[in-house]
Order: sequence, then structure tokens, then C-alpha cells
Amino acid sequence: MKKIVFLLCFFYLFSVCVFAQTANTRTFKVEITNVAINDGNVILAVFSNAEEFKREEPGFVYVLQSDSAVISQEVSLPYGEYLITAFQDANGNNKMDFGLFGIPKELFGMSNWDGRGFPTRNFNRHKIPVNGSTNRITIGLFKL
Repeated sequence: MKKIVFLLCFFYLFSVCVFAQTANTRTFKVEITNVAINDGNVILAVFSNAEEFKREEPGFVYVLQSDSAVISQEVSLPYGEYLITAFQDANGNNKMDFGLFGIPKELFGMSNWDGRGFPTRNFNRHKIPVNGSTNRITIGLFKL
């Protein structure tokens, strides 16, 4: 009898922990616009803090086909603040290529940037909140 009570308590606590983790997670769509159709995969990267962004080591990476001018990816993240970047890998080397003065050679976009001017390397300026009201985030790709 003690084993049954123990197992029931264990499964109850386990299910409470699993529910608590999913209760603070949001699934939403990241929509990428201005994609050059069939001109290389689009790499979508999600950074969860300034240190990841500084080291250029995203927590999540998605590789998407460029079969449409607008593509989307469903993403599930814990509540928090994130910076999301995307670029179209036209030459297929799986990395962002830069030209003179560090200007991207490929189509590029990031959260909280509308393509005007140069994006900054400031996580706090480009971060976006992910919470219960987050349904869709749109990122445009631009050529600088």
C-alpha cells in the first residue's frame, strides 16, 4: 500500500512540474518577409540573452526552405525576452557573409529593426517579449 501511495504522489508531482513548465511557454509564429524565392535557405536564430548574441551562439536555430516570398516557422519558447535574427544563405555556406566594414552581403533581418539604417549589436534594443499575448512576430529581410 505504501508503494502505491508513493507512486501516486510521485506521478502527481511529476505532472504538476510538467504543467508548470508548459504553462509558462508560448508557441507562436515567426513570419519572415521579403524572401528571395529559391535563392538559398533562410536561417532563423533565436538568442535568449545578450551573452549568446555577443558570442553569436543562438539557443535555437531553424533552417527554412525559401519556397515563398513569405515563410513562417512555429516556435515554442519560455516566457522571456529574446532577439531573433534571420538571413538568407544565398551561397549555401551556412553562415552570414559580411563585406567591407562588416556590412552583410546577404539578405538579413532581426527583431525590432525595419531595414532602415544599420542594425545595432545591442541586445536590449532589438529584444522582443514572449508572453501570453505573443501570437506572431514578423521579421523582414533586407539588403544593406
